[in-house]
Amino acid sequence: MRIGIISDVHSNVDALKAVLDEFERRDVDKIICLGDTIGLAAHPEECIKLLEEQLRKGRILSAVRGNHEEYLLTELPIHNHNDASKSKLPQAILDLFMWNHSQVSAQSVSMLSQFPRQEMITVDKVRIFVTHYPLNRTGDFMPFYMKPTLKECRKIFKYAHADVYLFGHTHVRDLKIGRRGDFFINPGSVGCPIGTESASAGILEVNGKQIAYHQLDVDYNIEQAIDEMMSYNDELPAIEYTVDQFYRSVDNYH
Repeated sequence: MRIGIISDVHSNVDALKAVLDEFERRDVDKIICLGDTIGLAAHPEECIKLLEEQLRKGRILSAVRGNHEEYLLTELPIHNHNDASKSKLPQAILDLFMWNHSQVSAQSVSMLSQFPRQEMITVDKVRIFVTHYPLNRTGDFMPFYMKPTLKECRKIFKYAHADVYLFGHTHVRDLKIGRRGDFFINPGSVGCPIGTESASAGILEVNGKQIAYHQLDVDYNIEQAIDEMMSYNDELPAIEYTVDQFYRSVDNYH
């Protein structure tokens, strides 16, 4: 089975369309979504509807909620959870989150609410653990590592026992393979990647107990996407944060 892996679309509908088209070209059988379909860019509802379309077609093998879906379903954060100092999030960023939430229909909220935060699935004889980022026993994120070492991967996934561990959240693609033959895979971000101007995604191939992973860099008209996002600047000044952080500086690793 060929499984397309997506994460951190963040309301970038142009990037998501490009990745889904690439999956079609590469004969992907199923799709796993690692969360954060919404947040940061300008088209949350459109991205959810594309995901819903894949669900209707029976192509979604697993879909989990990310922290941005949690913000929508529960409450906005006060602090930056990736910052050990627990710095407060600027009001402009919270406004950006709230604007995203205002664009999401009640039907889409209901669909997202049905997604788990993490789950274990089995494909052939391979156990695959799916999460936006590993959670501890109390439901909080495990220690945050931008590009975890193999030892750190084992630390943050210590409550799971799988052959393949899938996660996103950092926006930085990463692959670690242990001596046990277990895979720790972060496909990077479809919509707001760090370190590349392409949409990041991946394909996991499972055949019996045989596992292979292929990283994808999917090109799309990023300048058009930026121009379209910036057209919201008067209504949503914080959209410039998204553009500056993820599109204008491909070497930005903050």
